[in-house]
Amino acid sequence: MKKLIFTISGILLIIVIMALASRGDWHLKRNKYNKLPRGKLKLKEGNRYLDESGTVWLLQPNSRNLFHQPANRPVPTPPVPYPNISPPIHYEPDYPNLKFLSPDGHGGSFEVIIQPDGTYLLTGKKQGTYNYSDPSGFWGYTKHIFLDVLPHLFSSDYDDSLNKTNAD
Repeated sequence: MKKLIFTISGILLIIVIMALASRGDWHLKRNKYNKLPRGKLKLKEGNRYLDESGTVWLLQPNSRNLFHQPANRPVPTPPVPYPNISPPIHYEPDYPNLKFLSPDGHGGSFEVIIQPDGTYLLTGKKQGTYNYSDPSGFWGYTKHIFLDVLPHLFSSDYDDSLNKTNAD
């Protein structure tokens, strides 16, 4: 019984901390650290793409892109989906937005959401945001849940102007 009470208390404490922290600048102004690809993304190999500055961007599977999809799906296929990605990527009407991550070399990652028309989603709760923990590997993914995902569930009212200033 003591273990159960201790476990429930711990979970509640984490929830309270996340709720309070999600309203702080470190969460809401995270996009001051984000950056967007420069120019066209070109396939290198597998899921690795390079932008015109040589930065590596990793295309994420749909299973890691659920939070960034539009509410009303399926979305009709546009005439030229993702014009800024070469070669063309197969368009999926139920998962029209693509998610790319680029590890920043410090344990985090830049994140960009590309809509079917090739524009970046830079506003609202579905926008790409800087990740304090790159979700690669077990520990990276675990830290990503606590530092990036849980705070988003409590508050997704990001300072959009910061993301826009980092667009090239």
